Amino acid sequence: MKASTVSAKIRWRKRSAFSIALFVACSGATNAVYSAPGGPTNQATSRSEGTHPVHVQIAIGSRTMEATLGDNPAAQDFAAQLPVTVILRDLSDAEKVSGALPKPLSQDGARRTDAGSPGDIAYYAPWGNIAFYRGRGPDAAGVIKIGRITSGVEALNQSGTVRATISRSDEH
Repeated sequence: MKASTVSAKIRWRKRSAFSIALFVACSGATNAVYSAPGGPTNQATSRSEGTHPVHVQIAIGSRTMEATLGDNPAAQDFAAQLPVTVILRDLSDAEKVSGALPKPLSQDGARRTDAGSPGDIAYYAPWGNIAFYRGRGPDAAGVIKIGRITSGVEALNQSGTVRATISRSDEH
């Protein structure tokens, strides 16, 4: 093998090692921001940085559901709007839906279509609202899953219109 070829391979490996080291160093710095004493700040974070799961409570009358928001742009936008109070109505046997949110959520990286499953929380982009699934929903364009109910899903079984307050669990 020619000396110039060997030299080129060595330079390439050094650059690759430097790039990996830089990436690891930056990743560690990002995590340090989230683990600081006193918890996360209210400052907006870059979506490329990644986030810790956001735990929320959904209070419906005297009942409370616990949920975890996903790690996607729509879920992050929703978390930034909390706390929020919405009126939920039955759309079908499968879901309760809110009216339009104060601000639309990001659709970046979302699947073209999706279907809700029992316990899913989704953003329906065409209407700008949130859907809470208590049954299997139809596959539809614009459905973006933003979270999952982890307990208390039976609170959705109340028929008719209900008032729901959604807030971060750490705000209580």
